Amino acid sequence: MKLLENRVAVVTGAARGIGEAIALKLAEHGAHIAFTYVSDSSAEKAAALEEKCRVLGVQAKGYKSNASDFAAAEAFITDVTKQFGTIDICVNNAGVSRDNLLLRMTPEQWDEVIDVNLKSVYNITKQVIRPMMKARKGSIINMSSIIGMRGNAGQSSYAASKAGI
Repeated sequence: MKLLENRVAVVTGAARGIGEAIALKLAEHGAHIAFTYVSDSSAEKAAALEEKCRVLGVQAKGYKSNASDFAAAEAFITDVTKQFGTIDICVNNAGVSRDNLLLRMTPEQWDEVIDVNLKSVYNITKQVIRPMMKARKGSIINMSSIIGMRGNAGQSSYAASKAGI
């Protein structure tokens, strides 16, 4: 028996990078995977991740969904719960970095980073709490960064968002 056999894991921002690696590792341990990707350009990578997970013997579905949008997060978690029955694990991984000196940063650039990196954690976590409380179990993993503790030149919005997590 695998460590996470028949558990259901949600991973935001999993079409590439760290999110993809997390999804694959959870799948290797037997977890069914529901994951988000945000852009049409990631659809091919999302389909490839679904297939990689299926080869490992688990169910997998990618959802084009923006975790920084509350209504989209709510719809995503509702769809996952309907399809998979429950949610046992949530990995809040969605993130962006828009490096720029604060003096040159626009309010829109600041807001995008805060929305994707921090607000998405609230949006998704608020939705997964219900099925987890109903099941009386669950794990929530929030991905942060050392930059949230130490800061870095040109990354004030990223540092603020990761410190908030």
